Amino acid sequence: MVLSDGFFVLPMGSLYAWLMSVSDVYSRNLAQWKVELDSNVQQPWRGRTTLIFALLAVSLGLGNVLRLPFVIGEQGGGAFLLVYLAVLAVVVCPVLVVELSIGSMGRSSPMGSVQWVASLAGRDTRWRWIGALQALLAFLVATLLLVPMVLGAEATLAVYENQWNSASATDIVASLSNIQTADHLKILGVLIFVVTLAALPGPQVVLLLAGWLLMPMILLMIYASLGFAFEVGDLSAANEWIFKFRPEQLTQQGVVTAALTALSSLGAGVGVGLVFGSRSPQGLPLIRSVIAVGILDTAAMLLLAIVIVAITAAVDVEMTQGLALFVVAIPYAFVNLPTGELYGVLVMGSILLSSLAALIALVEPMASILRRELYVPRPIAMGLVALGLWLSASLAITHQATRLTMDSWLVPVLVPAVLGVTALFAGWRVPRPILRTETFQEPFYVFYLWFFILRWLTPALCFTLSVLTFMRVAG
Repeated sequence: MVLSDGFFVLPMGSLYAWLMSVSDVYSRNLAQWKVELDSNVQQPWRGRTTLIFALLAVSLGLGNVLRLPFVIGEQGGGAFLLVYLAVLAVVVCPVLVVELSIGSMGRSSPMGSVQWVASLAGRDTRWRWIGALQALLAFLVATLLLVPMVLGAEATLAVYENQWNSASATDIVASLSNIQTADHLKILGVLIFVVTLAALPGPQVVLLLAGWLLMPMILLMIYASLGFAFEVGDLSAANEWIFKFRPEQLTQQGVVTAALTALSSLGAGVGVGLVFGSRSPQGLPLIRSVIAVGILDTAAMLLLAIVIVAITAAVDVEMTQGLALFVVAIPYAFVNLPTGELYGVLVMGSILLSSLAALIALVEPMASILRRELYVPRPIAMGLVALGLWLSASLAITHQATRLTMDSWLVPVLVPAVLGVTALFAGWRVPRPILRTETFQEPFYVFYLWFFILRWLTPALCFTLSVLTFMRVAG
């Protein structure tokens, strides 16, 4: 018998039974050993629904809704969605399960949790820098999120106050252009203050706030706006644009775009899984929970995409993405429809609330590292993160080149690279029985399939995407 990193050579007849017995015995023993550790962790929630709802709120706010309606139609509709779902299944969900598992085992900051698991596996503790990389990525993504949130908040307020009744797209652009930079920075300060105040009590409160306050509000807004889209929107145009299978329109660049869009969907690679896992109760079926989040997130984003495409098509607005979609196309389309101002506020409000949920979660990895690794008191740690975020977001708002560098180069290259390193660590350096400890609720064949994908498919695809993205930007 040979034992190496959780892989075994045995006679084929007894392989399955032997794996089952070793994994389950190891899992039970390590789970009992963790009881004392878990008893010292504040856990105000007890079910997986909280975890699913919190992850769903965060994933909806990571910005895909501002690019997905456009790129789906431009890159083959249903063909684009197939690539998106494949990457979601092969990369994002497996890595998010890993992050939740590592966070649950480590019960510390992102760096501390990875270091704990590395020590448990007998590996070099320098793997803990995965947690630092994820925290840095979370900070960059939060910076990029704040830019559309600032302009979106101003546009939502204008729609709510009926300032743009029957306005043209040119009028909306002119109105937004007249807003002074100082006013942008004031809104930015208010948003960061709200985020800091909400995140100050810790990740356990973030879970409850995102899962049981913000997520129900977001779903209600989507439901109400969907009814409006069915009443006055062009649903046939939405169906043609989003769901019709057009593989001839899917280019090589479209495949890479679909993959990168999927990578930024569930919050994997930016420390959210490590943080939420550190406050999760013991014994959750993590693989099934993450699959549920992936399905619900995709469904919610598609529903919002249907609303946006149907409404913009009803007033013959050309589909676009990003800031142009959020602060120009959506307001213009809604204010030019009867009672559209109310539903425009609901659509834009759902995007802002989900972005707020994402921001609250994204500031925690860096704050947690300052608190646990550098022993900075939590209020001071949150203040330092808030100050850094205000400075970086101010630079992104006032200097377009800085924002474009982060959005088109830094984050798209780093995200798949960090996901690949995380999968490499878990799949090749952590023995399989240790990972089984946190997924013992899952059937063995589900766990084995997940581990196979994590080890053999996820790293290769992640590093390939990172290289292709770098080559595209460099070229």
